[in-house]
Amino acid sequence: MIVPTDLRSGDVYDTTPDFIYAVSLIAALEGATGHNGHATVLPYLGMARAELTDFGQRRPAHYVPVHISDLPAGLADLDERLTALLADSPVLQHSLRIDAAQRLLRRGVAAVA
Repeated sequence: MIVPTDLRSGDVYDTTPDFIYAVSLIAALEGATGHNGHATVLPYLGMARAELTDFGQRRPAHYVPVHISDLPAGLADLDERLTALLADSPVLQHSLRIDAAQRLLRRGVAAVA
């Protein structure tokens, strides 16, 4: 017998301020198109965001405005935020996703350098 499923039932909106800021920072970095190296790091930011949000299964409850004045400084800030998120993560699945996001971010930073 076929049982109807709600595809959105797995969505989890995370209200943690650190998670919300990290995802907002990634969105701001993705939108910082006028900076040198942006095109190189953009695919890595997208992959890092996908990992951090567990491919849509963990969503920020909202976004906060983040201003990017310097791409390398923004990337360094994101790396620090991910390190803090990883240190405070009590859920193994989230820890693995944060670690994967940080690795992708670091590959992007290395590609820009």
